[in-house]
Amino acid sequence: MKEPSTLPLLPGTFLPEVFPFYFHWNADMTLRALGPSLTKIFPDAQLGQPMAELFRLVSPAGSWEISRFQGGPSVVYLFEIPALGLKLRGQILELHEPASFLMLASPWISNIEDIARLGLSIDDFAPHDQTMDLLQMVLSYRISIDDLKKLADSLTEQRARMHAQQAEARKLALVAARTDNAVVVTDAEGRIEWVNDGFTRITGWKLDEVIKKRPGSFLQGPDTDPETIALIHNKLIHAEPVTAQILNYSKNGRKYWVDLEIQPIHDEDGRLINFMAIESDITSQRESERQLRETAALQHAMLQSAGYAIIAADTTGIIRLFNPAAERLLGYTASELIGLVTPGVFHDPDEVAEYSRQLSHELGFPVEPGFETFVAKARRGRIDQREWTYIRKDGVRIPVLLSVTALTDDQQITGFLGLATNLTEMKKAEERVRNTLSELERLNRVMMNREERVLELKQEINELCQIHGLAPKYPSALD
Repeated sequence: MKEPSTLPLLPGTFLPEVFPFYFHWNADMTLRALGPSLTKIFPDAQLGQPMAELFRLVSPAGSWEISRFQGGPSVVYLFEIPALGLKLRGQILELHEPASFLMLASPWISNIEDIARLGLSIDDFAPHDQTMDLLQMVLSYRISIDDLKKLADSLTEQRARMHAQQAEARKLALVAARTDNAVVVTDAEGRIEWVNDGFTRITGWKLDEVIKKRPGSFLQGPDTDPETIALIHNKLIHAEPVTAQILNYSKNGRKYWVDLEIQPIHDEDGRLINFMAIESDITSQRESERQLRETAALQHAMLQSAGYAIIAADTTGIIRLFNPAAERLLGYTASELIGLVTPGVFHDPDEVAEYSRQLSHELGFPVEPGFETFVAKARRGRIDQREWTYIRKDGVRIPVLLSVTALTDDQQITGFLGLATNLTEMKKAEERVRNTLSELERLNRVMMNREERVLELKQEINELCQIHGLAPKYPSALD
């Protein structure tokens, strides 16, 4: 079967717009056409299908007979589409070319839920349909309800936000009161409105002594850095947050350092209403940093001025420190070695291999030739001190006395430190001493031989004196 036609059966094209729910049937009581709105919600209806299968005549009640539909426009008919649960009412026009009947129907809907159930919208109804009044009323009602719901939701959201802000404010107030840090709240002009107990503990000033005052007027002093003061002032003028470390003065004149953070506070309209400052006392930290700087400077001076080579390596053997004395001793610059090579670059490989064999025997486990040869004892908490031969960059061999110790942090080895003393002059001195001793021994031997010869001569003279009947010339030489 073909689908029902929605073309108008009367002259003009107004029928679908004026009566979108019309239906048209033939004299043999079969469907001829449906209006566009009925076609939308009743897609199962087919052209030529018996009307009795699609519609039920509710009023006036009766069967589908031609005579029943010839009452003229004065009779109001009520039909029902059982498949949809929808009732339609209106007048029937009897047409003669061709012989047929046209129901100028309007939906009879009293429940707004039926419109949604049928999938209808306001565009599916003719302007004169009574359902339009219902739709307009419901639409207005729904708009009002929606507005009320939006208002209620907005109020609920504002109330929840207010409660959350109040709870947050209580928490912040509790934190501000209990924290060791100083908390200062000023107005938009920078005049104090509130300070916490931490502020009083650090500065010695109470709220009633400083209220309406600007913090800088009584906290800053002669040694406060002017550039830091200018930085803070400039940020506050532009209502910008600022962090800084600044030297302040307490009520009794004590100097102290604070880590300062100031935040501008705006209302919901974006207007500046307050500043809040949080100050942490970092005096001890600054003193520790000063001591560390002094210690570092002292260590640096010692490294730079030390007369012996200081070479440090990490746990993998890579050189991390090479002081000026090491540069002079070996002819390398620090930049040529640091982070690039191990100390093995200036050691005699044969000497390293030989000491590895000695260590393996001494420690009872294999020690591979290489960096481990220098640090095997240090890894086990022992100082390894022995003579080595360094090979300078220019190839000159230098005898050194090298002491190696482990560097630790919380009992964890972080690297190794080697102190090397040039033994060249000492070796030369030892050689001179050996040569001197050798010469003395030779002279001693010469003198001993000379004394023995003198004794022999004295004895010979004594013998001659005895032969000639004379007294011995050298009694001390007599046997």
